[in-house]
Parts: sequence; structure tokens; C-alpha cells
Amino acid sequence: MKPTALFINMHPYSHFNRGGVHILPTDEIDIHLVTRNQFHGGVSGFAEHPLDHVAMCDAEEEDRWRAICEWTMRNHRIDRVIAVHERAVLLAAELRTKFSVPGTDHATAARFRDKVVMKEAVRASGTATVPGFAALDHVEDLEKVDWSTGRKVVKSRLGLAAKDLYMVDTLEEARQLVAGLDLSGSHYEVEDFVTGQIYHCDSVVKDGKILFSSVGRYLADPASYSPGGIFGTVLVQDGSLHRRITELNVSVLDALGLKDGTTHLELFHTPDDELVFCEIAGRPPGGIIPPVIQWQHGFNIVETQIRLDAGLDISLGSSGQGRGSGTCGFIAFYPGGSGERGIDTDKFADLGIVEHIAYRGAGNGRGGVRHSTDFLDAYVVRARDDAELLRRIARAEEIYRG
Repeated sequence: MKPTALFINMHPYSHFNRGGVHILPTDEIDIHLVTRNQFHGGVSGFAEHPLDHVAMCDAEEEDRWRAICEWTMRNHRIDRVIAVHERAVLLAAELRTKFSVPGTDHATAARFRDKVVMKEAVRASGTATVPGFAALDHVEDLEKVDWSTGRKVVKSRLGLAAKDLYMVDTLEEARQLVAGLDLSGSHYEVEDFVTGQIYHCDSVVKDGKILFSSVGRYLADPASYSPGGIFGTVLVQDGSLHRRITELNVSVLDALGLKDGTTHLELFHTPDDELVFCEIAGRPPGGIIPPVIQWQHGFNIVETQIRLDAGLDISLGSSGQGRGSGTCGFIAFYPGGSGERGIDTDKFADLGIVEHIAYRGAGNGRGGVRHSTDFLDAYVVRARDDAELLRRIARAEEIYRG
């Protein structure tokens, strides 16, 4: 008898069909799917890869998600719980703990989800420099940080994709801001603004050991998304900065205690050459980072998370796509801006474009951008070396904008 898993899914179902390959391991495990309703992307592509057990919920009805998942756990034999989306990992961990199912438990997941809990754990371990911060449950909590050091960031403790994030320069400005926020429920924090280039480190962990790590540099601040703007990543594969980031990643993961899963660490590299912890997630990287990793290293890190959650064997890479075969990155364009934009396919080869990902429904319908991965078009670019990659990405941006 095959094992059975509950899959709590916040992505469109089509997210799991990549390049004609369906990455859900349905030949190895029976899946009970709880997913978003059709209005929020739902089960597009389901007919080609159907499942026997499916429930759909409104994306915002958290209590409904929990009720359906608990009913499934009580009325079916569930051996594993799968989650790859940031908004699903804490519920999945809660269910594992409540129903004694193997996998990341709730206490561990909270250290990768709640930005105050994670920073407290990292700071207590002494493994990384952490910006000054405080939980923001009352307006008086604003006084727990040092305003003499300048700009602060107010953001959601459970936020993702740089949503619900605000910059303030003075205590009075912060007070005016939080007067319009609902501070009940421990949803917000305040922390020091850090000047620096933002990097990310994405890892695969099994049995408490890091089996794979990839370092990338963002082309823009994730919080700077705006209509007509760009975003992107270029891989950083060598050098002292790569070594320092991967070493910091090891220390942070050791402090937070993840046993099995994938992680996405973000950190600052300051003008003083210091690495400062930003945040870390216990799930695969979002946006176009998984395709970049797949083109460079030969495996799908989202599929890897699914298989780890399901208790299945994993494979990290195939021959011909490992390090030493050049480098990779992506550039993505937000909706908005003037004129019709795009890159003709006949230009892909010269630009090193190996994949174009177009998104239907990008933007908020009123000319705005909803979050940092709310892309209209994204292009994965490969090159022989870093310099050529940056030239190709710059040229792609020039052509896209016409």
C-alpha cells in the first residue's frame, strides 16, 4: 500500500507542471489536496494530472483551511503533510505536531516563519549579526528600538514577498503609521533599516545536514517593487563572499534546528563589508529562483521540498548541469509602465535566454503591483561568466522596454 499525504497548497495547481514534467510524486504516494479555489488560480491543469481527493478554499479563509485539513487527518490515513508555500508551512507543522505525523514540527516551523521568533533565536545563538528589532503589539513598543540610529522598518511578522512593509524615519512618523494598523494578534515588528546589497542563500537539508546551497545577489531590493519596474537575481558561485555567506547559512540553520527541508535565507552585505541577517524561510525560494537553480544545477528545488515532506528519496542534480557550466540568473518585469513590451523569441539565443515565463493576471487590476514576485514577464538567462551574464541581462532589459 502506498503512503498517503495531505498536501496544503497555496499555488495554482499548474505550478507543479514544469516544462511538461509533473513534479507531484503520484506514482509513489497518494495525495489528498487542499488548494485555492478557481478564482485564485485553483486547479488549472488538473485534468491532465488528476487526484482522487481534492478540496478547494478561498485563499483568505484560514479557519476553513484548518477545518478541512483537520477533517482529512481524522477521516483518512495520512502518513505525511506536504507544504511548499510560505502561507502553508506553519499550518502543516501545526498538523504534524497535533496528529503526531513525521516532519518539521510547529516549534521548528515557527522559527522559520515568525520574524521575531527567528531573530530572537539567531541573536541568542550569536551566529550572525541581527538588526535591532522589537515585537510591535502596542504603540509603546516603538520605543524599544533606538531611534538615534535612523530609519526603521515596520513589517508583518508572518509577511512574505515584501508585503505589509513600511519605512519610517522618526518615532513620530512611526506613531502616525501604526495608528492605522491593527496591532492585535502579534502581527507586526519594528526593526532597524540596514543599508546594503541583499543576497539570498537557498539550501536543501536532510537529516540535519546541508546537502546543497546556492548563493544569489538580487538585482533590486525586493521591497522596491513598483509598476514598470524590474527584479532579478544573478548567481554568486565563487570567491570569499560566497564562502562567508554559505558559512553564515550553516550557522543559522544549525541555530534554528531544521532537520529536513529547503530554506531561503536573505541577508545584507553592508558598505562596511559586514553580513547582517535579514530573515529565513523554511521552504523553497519563490519567484524565478527555482528555475535558475534548475538550469544551473539540474534539479527542481520545489520538487525536492515535496519529496522531503513526503518522506521520499531525493536527487540533487544531473550530469552536464552542475557547476563549471557557466552561470545563470533572471530578470523579471512588473506590470505597468508605458507602451507594449516584450522580447521576440528570435532574440533569445543571442541574449542567452533559456526560458520565458509569462504570468496571466499580474498586477492588482488598477495599475499597481501586489508584491515582490508579481511579475508580468520573467526571463532566465545563462552565460559563460558573471560579466557576460550582467551584459545579457542589461541588454534584455533594453530590448524589453523597446
